[in-house]
Amino acid sequence: MDKAIGIDLGGTSIKFGLVGQDGSILKQGQKDSGGKNGSKDILLRMEEAVHEALSGTRLSEIKGIGIGTPGLVNSEGTVFLAPNFPNWHNIPLAEIFWEKFKLPVKVDNDVNAVVWGEYLFGAGKGFCTIICITLGTGLGGGIVVDGKLLRGINYSAVELGHITINTKGPRCGCGNKGCVETYVGSARIVAKTKKYLKKDRSSIIPELVNHNLDNITPKIISEAYRKGDRLAARIWEETGANVGVMLAGLVNVFNPEAIVIGGGIALTDGPLFSAIREEITKRAFPLLSKDIKILHASLRQRSGIKGAAALVF
Repeated sequence: MDKAIGIDLGGTSIKFGLVGQDGSILKQGQKDSGGKNGSKDILLRMEEAVHEALSGTRLSEIKGIGIGTPGLVNSEGTVFLAPNFPNWHNIPLAEIFWEKFKLPVKVDNDVNAVVWGEYLFGAGKGFCTIICITLGTGLGGGIVVDGKLLRGINYSAVELGHITINTKGPRCGCGNKGCVETYVGSARIVAKTKKYLKKDRSSIIPELVNHNLDNITPKIISEAYRKGDRLAARIWEETGANVGVMLAGLVNVFNPEAIVIGGGIALTDGPLFSAIREEITKRAFPLLSKDIKILHASLRQRSGIKGAAALVF
């Protein structure tokens, strides 16, 4: 069976593995990314990860190295801009790893790798056209159309988190106003919760953080929801509605068979997914939305590794 190495580079960790062409992870590991120490240290740790993944395997069995990285990546495998990843600009990853290991190297944005992993091996398997989003610190995503990742002229399409849903909304980190990410990112969700708590004395959220509101996280809000907290349910309903507004427009454009939703925030399900479905049904054309599947991403922490390796296949 053909094999490839998948490298999933994140802000705090490097996840890596040896992956079979059927999506099976034959070996995997994780190490600190060393992101605060600059690009040279990150690259060194990535090289160590490749060596560990290669250990005990014949090079003739390895078809290449796939890398999912933060930032915008061009068709030559160079990261030319990474706004949320310091010192990670104009890094020719494909060239660096080809010279080091003499194996074919494919590089893509980390979310694109996740999307590709879900499409080939996860919840998106068996569909032709899907939209996949991840909900966490921000909103990332990718789109597969007729079995191909949507790339765009600059190989950097599908910045879904920066679709405007309110022209007079809050300022986004990208400089625009009212991006969907400013409404559904984890920091925004926490800030909204603190604001609502000033008027809502019935919520159990303060009790869950020993009345230190600085300790509120989306995970805490989800815990409160599972215990029947009405304010927590409202937070997830509003978050889902904002995501659904964005997705409804994409449904009208791409007519996907399925929408796959991943990321830590998506684990809430309940009112979040219900609100997403409601907005899509309300705003998208009925012909395009009536049979659409809205699914949980299924690969969880493995999606980045599998997706990066699948870039090689």
